[in-house]
Amino acid sequence: MAVEAVPGDAAPAAVTADAPPVRKVFVTAASRCGECHEKMFDEWSGSAHAHAASSSVYRAAAASAKDATCDRCHVPLGAVVARDAVAMEGVTCDVCHTLRDPKPEVAGAGFRLAVDDMVKYGPRCDLTDHYFHRMGCSPEHRQAAICGSCHWWEPNGLPVITEYADWRAGPSASTPCQRCHMPAERAALAVGSPVRSGVPHHGLLGLATDLRQRALGLGVSSRHDARAGTTAVTVTLTNTNAGHFVPAGLPERRIVVRVTVGGEVQIRALGRVLVDGSGAEAPFWRATRVASDTRIAPRASWRDTFTFRARDTALVEVLHRALSESVARELGLHVEEQLLIRTQVGVGKTSMVKPPPPGERPPS
Repeated sequence: MAVEAVPGDAAPAAVTADAPPVRKVFVTAASRCGECHEKMFDEWSGSAHAHAASSSVYRAAAASAKDATCDRCHVPLGAVVARDAVAMEGVTCDVCHTLRDPKPEVAGAGFRLAVDDMVKYGPRCDLTDHYFHRMGCSPEHRQAAICGSCHWWEPNGLPVITEYADWRAGPSASTPCQRCHMPAERAALAVGSPVRSGVPHHGLLGLATDLRQRALGLGVSSRHDARAGTTAVTVTLTNTNAGHFVPAGLPERRIVVRVTVGGEVQIRALGRVLVDGSGAEAPFWRATRVASDTRIAPRASWRDTFTFRARDTALVEVLHRALSESVARELGLHVEEQLLIRTQVGVGKTSMVKPPPPGERPPS
């Protein structure tokens, strides 16, 4: 589909994330792609990429920040076709499959979109052109750099989005992001095409769509001190499977550890805390420095002891929050918690919860 972006006589050209609109570009709504690539469309539709421009968190943050910088990665096609319906699909099919020259860098959005022709790029180089679009061979689609072109951003030296840099410096640097986030399986690439091996899953959270629940291992021990009349519950969280720090993504994200004994509840929230000039927690667009960082590095562990007056079974819950309580209040958002792990431990007992491997499908 050819789209007139703006009037003018400029010749069609590939665009960068910050380039002015060109006269004519070829972009397609994701639903149109889904007519042939139904499997990929269904997987993508539930992903964070599909909601990059429309999630309540993004809309509230963009309205508060009043800064279009984030659109470079959340609404990449907006540089090409303004904010029309296709652009507002976020990180849509025509973003990833026209993305060229990925260059991860602290400035973010290090890529260009080759939307001046009907070529769609992907990791396979054994496919032939067909009537709807031509096939582009792109080894970059198997490399982490294509993810890092947006998943690394440190404006003015402030670490905001760092999972690419954290992955590159960690023990999994030889394993590209796609291995976990777009694992290969046997499937047809399009309606009517043969079943092939090595077809990437497009849900971005693995075959079981639950990479967060597969990232952490949990160890709990409970002991009672009769002299002090207290129960100590020691909790150890280990980043077993993630190739980057946990939590990942926005610095406002949190891993919440909630321990309940005899009706008493204690909570620890893990994550990177940014603050403003007064030292108060602030969203990244108002923050000036990092006050603390309790994220869990790959293969590393976090441990803490919770002390209670009651002698009773401990209920330990590990949850994921998309925003810290402070930032959620500032944006006027109610953010639900996603339960990752839950276990109960009696006094004098221990418990170990190991995460399943990241590549497995859920039991049928």
